[in-house]
Amino acid sequence: MSKKPGMLPKLEFMVIGILFFAFLIWAMSKCNATQREYQKKAEADAREQAIADSLDRLQDYTYTPLDTAIKPKIAAPLAEEKERATILYVTVDGMNMRSSPGLKSRIVERLQLYNEVEFLGEVTDSTQEINLGQITTNEPWVKVKTRKGNIGWVYGAGVSYYKKKLEGVETD
Repeated sequence: MSKKPGMLPKLEFMVIGILFFAFLIWAMSKCNATQREYQKKAEADAREQAIADSLDRLQDYTYTPLDTAIKPKIAAPLAEEKERATILYVTVDGMNMRSSPGLKSRIVERLQLYNEVEFLGEVTDSTQEINLGQITTNEPWVKVKTRKGNIGWVYGAGVSYYKKKLEGVETD
């Protein structure tokens, strides 16, 4: 006597097929999530590298105190010297310019995003690690002059050769 196949093998096959497709969908969603994490990390690394590259040039300068024993022959700077001034842009809205390097120094002026400041050629020998909100940087202090004529020190991460906004900074 021969037996006809019943519904049980077909049902088992369908259940296995449904489980396989459910696993496949789950695995694809996990892969996509992992890929998004890697992409975000790569973008963050690229931003950090761009910041580091733009500030590397500032670290080439050293803080050199003025020699007060030498008196200049010309009281006012020549016009051609003034044209060669290096311009930096403020990358943090509401950044404080201080009377000397350090967070405890008196605030001279509060600078707005993209303000132009003139780099005066002085950078501290040491760096300071400061938490700016979502990012922590370790940069030197830079001596600058504003368009108003105020002279002071700004944190190196807050200025750049390029007009851009430093991402990840939380302001008060």
